[in-house]
Amino acid sequence: MCYCCGIPLPGNVLAIHGTCSQCRTLGKPFDFARAYGNYRGELRSLIIKFKFGHHQRLSHPLAALLQHCYERSGLDLEPDWIVPVPPHVRRRRERGFDQTLILSRALSQRLKIPVFKDLYRVKPTVPQSGLNLQERRKNLGHAFRLSQADRLSDQTLVLVDDVMTTGTTISEICRLIRLETRIRTILVLTVARVPLWSAQV
Repeated sequence: MCYCCGIPLPGNVLAIHGTCSQCRTLGKPFDFARAYGNYRGELRSLIIKFKFGHHQRLSHPLAALLQHCYERSGLDLEPDWIVPVPPHVRRRRERGFDQTLILSRALSQRLKIPVFKDLYRVKPTVPQSGLNLQERRKNLGHAFRLSQADRLSDQTLVLVDDVMTTGTTISEICRLIRLETRIRTILVLTVARVPLWSAQV
């Protein structure tokens, strides 16, 4: 996989470059991204049950997968905070709970790292699925707000979400954090990732 963004790579590309073409040419607003597995099969079913089926107890086995992913990453980091990717308050009310906050709390118990809860989604956005990259970026423009930003200065954080698709949401958040803080390192940790490596090798 790409050493920076963690996306799967063919063996020949990995042997030559170690990173995908996007990380080589464009860079990313985060330092590293890792996912436990691809968003398919039983892992996809588990996430859907957790996210849309009101099975909040699944946060614990999913957090165990995140812990395993973190510990096998090979990254020499000492995170100061776990930061959940927040839903808008309207989406949280529709679902009845904040799935990334619950997941982050379960991971916090395992890694003994506190949860930073002062990142907010202040703009309701339409679902990202079905939008192209330009539409996704426009949809997420000014969608997030960070308070207590000084608490993140010179810190290493783990940004947690259930699934990473194109990474547009994650990137928007990371750009905001880098704009408003002197953050040291950002590791993105997700349970699953939609494999898009064919467009990035």
